Amino acid sequence: MGIFYNKKETRSNYVSSQAFDAFPAHSIPLSALNWDEQRALRSSDIFTAVTTLSKDISKLDIRIQENGVYREKDYLEYLLNKKPNSIYNGTQLKFIVMMSALLNGKGYIMIERNPLEQVNALYHVQTSRVQLKEDDKGDLYYEVNNDGQTLEVDYKDMIVIMPYTTDGVNAITALSSLQADINNQQFGKQFFTNFFANGSSAGSVLKLKDGKLSAEDREKVKRKWQEANAGEDKVNSVIVLDETMEFEQLEIDKDILDIINKNTASTRAIAKAFGLPLSKLGIEQTNTSLQDTLNDYLLNTLGSYMKVWTSELDFKLVHDKDKYTKSFVFDTTAFRTIDWQAHVETLNTQLEKGGITLDEYRQGLGLPPIPGGLGSKHRVDLNHIDLGLADDFQLREVSTNNQATKAVSDDAVKGGENTNEQ
Repeated sequence: MGIFYNKKETRSNYVSSQAFDAFPAHSIPLSALNWDEQRALRSSDIFTAVTTLSKDISKLDIRIQENGVYREKDYLEYLLNKKPNSIYNGTQLKFIVMMSALLNGKGYIMIERNPLEQVNALYHVQTSRVQLKEDDKGDLYYEVNNDGQTLEVDYKDMIVIMPYTTDGVNAITALSSLQADINNQQFGKQFFTNFFANGSSAGSVLKLKDGKLSAEDREKVKRKWQEANAGEDKVNSVIVLDETMEFEQLEIDKDILDIINKNTASTRAIAKAFGLPLSKLGIEQTNTSLQDTLNDYLLNTLGSYMKVWTSELDFKLVHDKDKYTKSFVFDTTAFRTIDWQAHVETLNTQLEKGGITLDEYRQGLGLPPIPGGLGSKHRVDLNHIDLGLADDFQLREVSTNNQATKAVSDDAVKGGENTNEQ
């Protein structure tokens, strides 16, 4: 193929969970990240963007649909949402993998199968420990470095969450376009920190009359002066000088401080790179309702990231025999019910139009179904009678060859009216 190297021929198919004891189970320590990622996470905007997307993805359940209908009590759903393994829960797994994907470009989930080739558990693996390789037969596999031990994992047994790529193999990250913005934020914060920390000595000149000091002596005097007058407990303190010393305070233009403090260019660039609404990073948006913002966020931001997940899950976890009927989807109900009044109005409309059953309507309100299955049937117009009764009512005067034997009177189609004479 020309893009993979280090070919090997022998591979193992089943890997015991004991082999993953050394992997980080519930977090991504800063020591495991490279310098750029550590630096990026020290930016409050980057940290907010990455954790916001990771939290919003992780709190949504992943469901399985079969022929467009949600499956009940599917074991893969249980693994993804509840207990992927014996170490951490499903929410933590999705959070770890999404955060790793945003910072490193890829987030890995290793599939552990039992001897019957059924999915037994799911584990996160650090991006830095995984390499995609090709053997002598041209088959792809993953080589995982586990503290000196090398595990060879089949290509089909590694789920790869990769939000950005140009070739399907090599990942790119939003951080690569934000280096200048991260620098701007860092320099601005350092300027403010130095200004407040040094107090009266920030931007000042100390002159020693009739003194001829070497560069080393001047540096020593400077250091002693800062130690005596800088720091949060020395702000606005009294400075004592003798006749051989002259102190001059340099004024800092307040406009410069104001520009640095109010500058939101870097924050806006970070929001744009990750596809986040500005409100997620603390910038108010005028003339925009909360529901409109959430709808835009769900459709244009989370929708893209969710598609990355579901496409990869379909690719690695759906068997060939089910590829036309089975698929993974995110349950976005939590976002669609933020505006409760609008949610109830939508449910009312769906119930009136026969789009949902009474039990589904009650489920949307957090209520239990009606006992005896009375709410499981769809209701339609014609005074909201059952579909079967509506068909029977409309067709009872029609013969088997679809020729009406007698006309249906106007009174007969008025649902609910009694036309029998007493």
